[in-house]
Amino acid sequence: MNNTAPPAHSPFTRRTLLTALGTATLATLAACTGIGTATPTPSPTAGPSPSKTGKPGPIAYGQLASTATGDTRNWIIYYPPGTKIGDKLPVVIALHGLGDTIAMTEVQHYSTHLADAVANGVAPFAIAAIDGGTLFWQKAGNQDAGALVATDFVALLKQRGLNTARLALTGWSMGGWGTLRLACDELHGKLRAVAALSTPCYANSAQVPDNTWMTPAEFDANNFYNRTDQLTGLPIFLACGTSDGFYPGNVSFAALLTSTPGVLTPVIDFAPGGHSPDYWESVVPAQFRFLGEHL
Repeated sequence: MNNTAPPAHSPFTRRTLLTALGTATLATLAACTGIGTATPTPSPTAGPSPSKTGKPGPIAYGQLASTATGDTRNWIIYYPPGTKIGDKLPVVIALHGLGDTIAMTEVQHYSTHLADAVANGVAPFAIAAIDGGTLFWQKAGNQDAGALVATDFVALLKQRGLNTARLALTGWSMGGWGTLRLACDELHGKLRAVAALSTPCYANSAQVPDNTWMTPAEFDANNFYNRTDQLTGLPIFLACGTSDGFYPGNVSFAALLTSTPGVLTPVIDFAPGGHSPDYWESVVPAQFRFLGEHL
């Protein structure tokens, strides 16, 4: 399978994102987001690490000719142990970060962590991922990565026998942005739960230390931050490393969710770590346990 990322179609790059993370201090970002730097108390439901290990289930690969983006995208589906390809399982769609592809789910050992979660009592579910390029999981020009997920990919998963009526969404970095934006927009009311990791959380484009990811108009039009009323009744898991430049914004967004009428208090997992695959994999056991509980 070819895991080469599609060419960039917008002016932001992984380099500019990482530059913002490396140069913005916690104090500066706290000032930008208007919050303090006190560490919130993690939710006890994050739970302990799995004590049992499982044998990974089957993996399916393929390509999707997307009408939303006008090109072909690679996809992957991880099945839990004790199941087979084609079984009608609940499904979590995982959205990758900027500059990543679906290969990053293998780097983070999703199949192994899914097997371990099931071995430790989590009800079986599948995990599916598709290459999203650098579109921030939204419409940019004549390509629509929001529709790629919500229309094209969901339809493919249903065709392959998965139970898309029991659907959850997760992602890291750009994928965290996409997770929360899609929950407010194209997949509003269609999700059982969301889990967003290391997400850029800002009230508006003017607060972003490096605004080259997208135009200010695109940022503000797609921003989920001030639309928490669209997330009422939805179980939400937020995780971010305390050394991540996005940490203050995640603290602020968690507080905003908690204060919004009808929004469930989010489960938070804020612990030492940076904006890196090592941190994201460290969160996976709690992330999968949370998602499994709500599917």
